[in-house]
Amino acid sequence: MELTERERRIRARLMTDFAHYAAKCLKIRAKDGRIVPMKMNSAQEYIHARLEEQLITTGRVRALVLKGRQQGCSTYVQARFYWKVTHRRGVRAFILTHLDDASRGIYGIVQRFYENCPEAVRPQAARRSSKEMIFGRLDSGYAVGTAKSSGVGRAHTLQYFHGSEVAYWAQAENHVSGILQAVPDEKGTEIILESTSAGAAGLFYQMCMEAQRGRGGYVFIFVPWFWQTEYRKTPAADFTPSAEERDYQTQYGLDDAQIYWRHVKIEELGGIWTFRREYPSSAEEAFHSDRPNALWDRAGIDRGRRHPADAPEMKRIVIAVDPAMTSGRNSDETGIIVAGLGTDNRGYIIADLSGRMLPAQWASVVVSAYYKYQADRVVAEVNQGGDLVEHTLRGFDPSIAYKSVHASRGKTARAEPIAALDARGLVHHLGVFPALEDQMCRFDPLQDTKSPDRVDARVWALTELMLTARQTPKPMIWQPD
Repeated sequence: MELTERERRIRARLMTDFAHYAAKCLKIRAKDGRIVPMKMNSAQEYIHARLEEQLITTGRVRALVLKGRQQGCSTYVQARFYWKVTHRRGVRAFILTHLDDASRGIYGIVQRFYENCPEAVRPQAARRSSKEMIFGRLDSGYAVGTAKSSGVGRAHTLQYFHGSEVAYWAQAENHVSGILQAVPDEKGTEIILESTSAGAAGLFYQMCMEAQRGRGGYVFIFVPWFWQTEYRKTPAADFTPSAEERDYQTQYGLDDAQIYWRHVKIEELGGIWTFRREYPSSAEEAFHSDRPNALWDRAGIDRGRRHPADAPEMKRIVIAVDPAMTSGRNSDETGIIVAGLGTDNRGYIIADLSGRMLPAQWASVVVSAYYKYQADRVVAEVNQGGDLVEHTLRGFDPSIAYKSVHASRGKTARAEPIAALDARGLVHHLGVFPALEDQMCRFDPLQDTKSPDRVDARVWALTELMLTARQTPKPMIWQPD
């Protein structure tokens, strides 16, 4: 039957406008169990835009997608490939996952597309099995497999390949050297590899690092967790964000419902590091990007971690400051660390109050912490600010006990004795300090040229408490000249 002009326009749009086709022809299972039309969320729209941009620029798609849990990436790729396979002749799509259950789940998405697709645009399936769907008249097909044996997926030439959770493939190198070679380097072909992070190691991590450097021919796409509109929760009446949560909220422009959702999810997952891997806000956070030659490592910090309720009484508490003289977007942070010496003669990191602040702001934070934690001394590095550091602090309170320190030795010479105390299990973190711990695990003093502000403040605090002969500070009333 000949199509009318209106029908031809409708068909043409369905063939060329994916977002329109998905909303009109594809159905997905929503998180509440309902079968609903597929309307792309923010993450899917962003991924789609980046892939289309590459397709227009290069004629093909080669993409690495680093994302968090349940952001719709796999569903989007299935929809994209189903759209292409059911509108083109003689093409094949293959999806490779890390587990059998994942293969069944992804193929279930495709079967739902087919079963709920309007008859007018649904091609006849000549063969359907638990792992394959062949459209006879189009001579096109769709299949899934699990990354168990190195030979899976090699049998046919493929035009579209989706690697799901690539970071967790058992034989990643073999699959990349095998199945990816089944996709010819031709116009219109697509390879999309996506995964949550499995840490700073493995093939997926290496490929992402290369792509961020503009190498390897792949575009790198990152999707932060807070793009999901459903990742929010009304804060409890007694919820007060921690200093770390306030910094995080400011850094990423989050509202209270988003930061409270994060707070609850961290508790559900049993710790912030699991949250950061499952729901990253940046690629660096997802991979943790620790350096192998850093003075500290994540495992050592975790071994020394204590709950604040388990801390002994403190013989001394100091506030250490590594001040920045500017507060621009690219300025150093001002490192502000609260540390104590317990009655067990061990060091305890009590709080990290660091951030990008104007001098008046960080001085206010320091003086407030001095009284809140009942500190007996403020220790401030004065290499940059000289007398201005003390002048700024005493402008808020002339009576604080104050000690200036000069970085006459190199970073390594200052930090190594403290790292040795950590290695001996003599320093404990009372809680989790993500930004500080990230900086510690990335600090390679032989390579770094930028001041590690939080680390420096931590070093000065513990040096004062554990490596400096005790001298009881005498409160001084300071008078300007």
